[in-house]
Amino acid sequence: MNRRTLAALALATSVSALTALPLAAQDINFRVNVPGNQDGIAYRSAEHFSDVLADKTDGALGIKLFHSSALGDQESSIEAMQSGILDMATIETPITAVAPELGATALPYIFSSREHVKAAMDGDAGKMIEDMLSAKGLRVVGFLEGGFRQITNNIRPISTPEDLDGVKIRTPGSALRIAIFNHFGANASPLPFSELYSALQTGVFDGQENPVIWAKSTKFYEVQKYLSLTNHLYTVTYLLMAEDKFQALTPAQQEAVLEAGEAAELRSVELGIKADSEIVDFLANEGMEVNEADVAAFTAVSGQIWEDWAVDQGPEAQKLIDLIRDADK
Repeated sequence: MNRRTLAALALATSVSALTALPLAAQDINFRVNVPGNQDGIAYRSAEHFSDVLADKTDGALGIKLFHSSALGDQESSIEAMQSGILDMATIETPITAVAPELGATALPYIFSSREHVKAAMDGDAGKMIEDMLSAKGLRVVGFLEGGFRQITNNIRPISTPEDLDGVKIRTPGSALRIAIFNHFGANASPLPFSELYSALQTGVFDGQENPVIWAKSTKFYEVQKYLSLTNHLYTVTYLLMAEDKFQALTPAQQEAVLEAGEAAELRSVELGIKADSEIVDFLANEGMEVNEADVAAFTAVSGQIWEDWAVDQGPEAQKLIDLIRDADK
């Protein structure tokens, strides 16, 4: 049981000692918007969240899942939750639109392992993030794994940053991500994910960077030759609920939501580990040339990115960086 569920349990216990609060008379189904397809870690983890939530509330709480951004892109989902139009969503890189300091979690090599991620998100760094988002009207239900990101391209195997020189790399619409790859030597620019396969096929872009699960589910192996295991950053996927929706629940329901979120976190990590071990083999069997990158070489040139970004963002960003690093001690 993590920090969030312990806090919810304490609240539910203290309230129930004063008065019995019944569950809502009507069943509640939360609409959840997920950017990826049904094969993605976020969607499959949200499915598990749904199962656990229904079990813990005897079916009183449930969710209706919408994949492939059916209810709008991630930026729209954030705004819809803040305005009370949307109940829940999974958000990745665009979380920085409401809290730029959260770009700290997307700095290259800030997380050394999945164990480091868990220690940080269950500790002071996670608490800081939760408080920042709660103040913006967003309740963190879980920190899901998005996976460690790798590079695919059609030019050459990427072993060191020098190998990225001049390679046209597609990134998400994140100024930090673009800056990271330009610093590594690539020619980076953003493109909507839905347009990426065609852009790789036609040579508009030479390559892209994502967790390997996307190379399989979107069949990038059909249009990419090289897979380089750089592990250059870990994607935190935020499972969020509109804060006003969360506050409208009884303490017992809130506890159930957060416990289901914890279960979804664990499932997402299981899926990420499985993807690392199985999907790389699948991609190799499909004809991709796979190589292990020189992580030390990439790490050596990443320090300047951290420094420049923290200076631009201010002291709260530096504080979050320090909390994340301290969790690895």
